[in-house]
Amino acid sequence: MAPQAMSVSAVLARRAAMSGTGRAVIADDGNCDFAGLEAGAARMAGAFADLGVEPGDRVGLLLPAGLGFAQAFFALARLGAIACPLNTRLGAGELADIVTLSGLQLLLHHQQFATIADAVLVACPDVQRQEFDAFNRLAHQAHVAPHHICQPTDPVLLVFTSGTTGRPKGVVITHDQMLWSSLTMVPTLDMRPGDVHLLPVPLFHVGGLSFLLHCVHLGMVLAIPPRWESEAVLTLIEREQVAHFFAVPLMLADLLDAPGFAAGRLQSVRWVMGGGAPVPVALIRRFADLGIPLLQTMGATETCGPGVVVDAANALRKAGSVGRGFFHTELRLRDETGNEPATGAPGEIQLRARHIASGYWNDPEATAQSFMPDGWFCTGDIGLMDDEGFVTLVDRARNKIITGGENVYPAEVERCLADLPGVADLAVIGLPDPRWGEVVVAVIVADGLPPALETIKAACDGRLAGYKHPRRLVLRAALPRNATGKLLRMQLRDDVERNGG
Repeated sequence: MAPQAMSVSAVLARRAAMSGTGRAVIADDGNCDFAGLEAGAARMAGAFADLGVEPGDRVGLLLPAGLGFAQAFFALARLGAIACPLNTRLGAGELADIVTLSGLQLLLHHQQFATIADAVLVACPDVQRQEFDAFNRLAHQAHVAPHHICQPTDPVLLVFTSGTTGRPKGVVITHDQMLWSSLTMVPTLDMRPGDVHLLPVPLFHVGGLSFLLHCVHLGMVLAIPPRWESEAVLTLIEREQVAHFFAVPLMLADLLDAPGFAAGRLQSVRWVMGGGAPVPVALIRRFADLGIPLLQTMGATETCGPGVVVDAANALRKAGSVGRGFFHTELRLRDETGNEPATGAPGEIQLRARHIASGYWNDPEATAQSFMPDGWFCTGDIGLMDDEGFVTLVDRARNKIITGGENVYPAEVERCLADLPGVADLAVIGLPDPRWGEVVVAVIVADGLPPALETIKAACDGRLAGYKHPRRLVLRAALPRNATGKLLRMQLRDDVERNGG
């Protein structure tokens, strides 16, 4: 049965029909052309079906980035099931919350994550489990599953992100939205059929996973390094003649600071894109000196990747801005009264496009807060817009900390530390850091002997991912609060930044 044009699996099927022998994926766990990617996904779809996966079922993918992940994602799309990529850096408790909230029918995990999968399934015993190598053997013997006829509004992805309270929220992304994510990227950026795109960011983030579809859609080669090691990545860029890639600023700086770096090793690169954290202007200039535009961008899980971007022609001139909307992406600012602010005055960044997500999984209240009836998505980020429509970010939404490209919400760290002996009051803030962008800092009012930093980190072990652990401890006699007891977090951050501790 032929797939419908609007489905994710149809994009792969058509690319395989048009460019079957063209290179598709280069990865540590295997290389393949587009015909091989399609054939592998078809067999995996049969294996998923043999395990009882049906249209609409959620399947957790606890896998490293690579060919296996790519085929599993397209296989689930082929069945009409919903892929739920799981952050491999999370702790067992965090993953168990996501597994429970999503109602997973199956957890597919790599052997390297077997221990954490064991811990998750102790808390979620009703979830079926399958180890990837065993699953892959099943796939080689399975029938080729036909394409499920999908509607544009059928979900294809369920990606969890921490909410403002630190509780995970599931972002629902449909086939049509994922396709439009690609359709808005292609006319905005200089991407060409046959280009090699390096993907050094995790596939469990939508910013990485969306590039998988972009590459298939346009007929580009996706090169996936097994891990971020600057020298190995430079070698991969040279060998495969990489044309472009997206990375967080920490990675981009590491690349230029690698012991074996030489400008000639990046001679094939036409542009790089930086996001996940503010890109330092000095870093943009370093790449400009190499003749490579560094495009700052800002997106979200809810936007299926693209939001705003500084295009190549303006990369240096507008350094410090996060850009204008992508080709098919509307952008506006709104003040607290819902009106358009004057040029140069702050307002909330709002986006509207067909690639914006449908809402949050089983959370109508959170959906109503962020997704407006007329299609605008309220990012919660505050920006300034100049007279050319470029936006500069001045404050991040809801006190979010971004460290090494990963989001940390203070509330979830504060919950871990609230019951520690010696803690009378506490707050978690982010402070600027030249390497990580920001670091997580615990500010504590002690009750007697304060806990040591190592004690604080130990309280987070097994409960929070390592990047969420505080890197610094600051002691204060009191925390700034208003008349109703609400923490004045920005005031506290300014105080610690000025006075230390």
